[in-house]
Amino acid sequence: MKKIIILLLFFISSCLFSQNSVYKANVNEELTRYFEQKISKELLKNITYPKNGSSIEIVFYVNKENIPYNIQISYSRNSNLNKALKKAFEEYPTEDLKINFDTKKKYSFQIIKRVSGSNVISVSNSFTEVTPPNCNTCKDLDFFSDIQTCINSKLKNYFNETIDYTLVNKKNKSSNISLEIHVFIDQNGFLKLKKLKVPIEFEEHIKHIVDQYPVVFTPKTVNNNSETYSYSFYQSFEVGKKPELDTNFNNFDSIFVPSYTNKFAKYLQKNLTEKELNYANLNRINQRLSLYFELDKNGNLIEISTNSRSKTLEKKIITLFKKFDLNELNFINKNRLNRYFSPIIIFEDGKNVVKTYNTIGYSRIPIFSACKNMKTSKEAKACFSRKVQIHFSKKFNPKLINRLGLSSGRKRIFIQFRVDKKGNIADIKAKSPHKKIEEEVVRVMKTLPKASPAVFGNKPANIKFSIPFTIIVE
Repeated sequence: MKKIIILLLFFISSCLFSQNSVYKANVNEELTRYFEQKISKELLKNITYPKNGSSIEIVFYVNKENIPYNIQISYSRNSNLNKALKKAFEEYPTEDLKINFDTKKKYSFQIIKRVSGSNVISVSNSFTEVTPPNCNTCKDLDFFSDIQTCINSKLKNYFNETIDYTLVNKKNKSSNISLEIHVFIDQNGFLKLKKLKVPIEFEEHIKHIVDQYPVVFTPKTVNNNSETYSYSFYQSFEVGKKPELDTNFNNFDSIFVPSYTNKFAKYLQKNLTEKELNYANLNRINQRLSLYFELDKNGNLIEISTNSRSKTLEKKIITLFKKFDLNELNFINKNRLNRYFSPIIIFEDGKNVVKTYNTIGYSRIPIFSACKNMKTSKEAKACFSRKVQIHFSKKFNPKLINRLGLSSGRKRIFIQFRVDKKGNIADIKAKSPHKKIEEEVVRVMKTLPKASPAVFGNKPANIKFSIPFTIIVE
């Protein structure tokens, strides 16, 4: 009988990185020596590479100070290795890289490679440079991620505005309809259909919508070579009702109200210079720089961060915040599992202005009863993850795999679900090598205990989760 091993990884949000390194160039000896001094050999042990991959990359963007930000590692299972690699790259002088950086590009380079069964530091001599597709609507934007957000929003709005959601066949007995549309922008900039997973009555309608798309894009490039750009549109709705569109973060403003007259805003206005405000790198897409923090059981600040693209500005804001009297902040709700937030700088009328919430905003993830005594939001999130994993280990039926005749090897399974406003597990979807496995996954998910719902803007909220896990058939 084949032995079945189940490996689970939990993500509230996840990022996928391409392992296809366009440049398989010579080793950069200077950078390789630098990282060898910074990264211990112990951290290089027990690295699991992605399927068909044997290298790890550093991925990053640059701000208008010509400094890398949002540094990410293409391998996400070793937090200590990730932290060490990020720290080392942040400390390396940007000018020594001798690259004419462009804020509109995404950069990556190989950092670790498997050679003869061993993991070694091996920095590629050339960087991979990626530009997103573009069009007239988005050409005013200066940052890679903002251009990509603009393009994705344009496609999403097009589908939402042109799809006829009343096309539901009366014979369709389901009360909930799901549309899954996969398209791509080809190397000539035209929108093409890749795959559809929709009720049959929508198929020709959506094919026609894609064929009639009125915009020709400037195509995505990798090292100046045109490549395809993929986009996926998902929409669920109840028969007879228009689908609910995603709410914008700015809707929180009506609850917490950003202002330049409250004490916190005035304090920041006094201590932030015009030059520092420009470091915010804001625009009509990336409209605000926000502060996030938590409070421990004694009311002390912990887990402080910002979404700033500038480390210089982030350090200044956090330093100022630590000196501010927290008694001057207005909290509508205090809970040690809350994650608090407030805008600090907002892009308004073409310029950056200091505005903060009159009442401090907060959010809270769904909490299982067994996780209510966690000390921080981060711990509660980890607890949620563990409980899902333990639940699967106990409830998933591994004997099922033996009856399906699957070949030996790793079998990837993806689960999506929603915790609704009442804390119930809903909208469970699974993708796997076999329909029986998907049915088993849905069955197991339905037996998860009820959680206290997520909270956003002082109200219960729906929140989506995704869980990829691996079944190893030996």
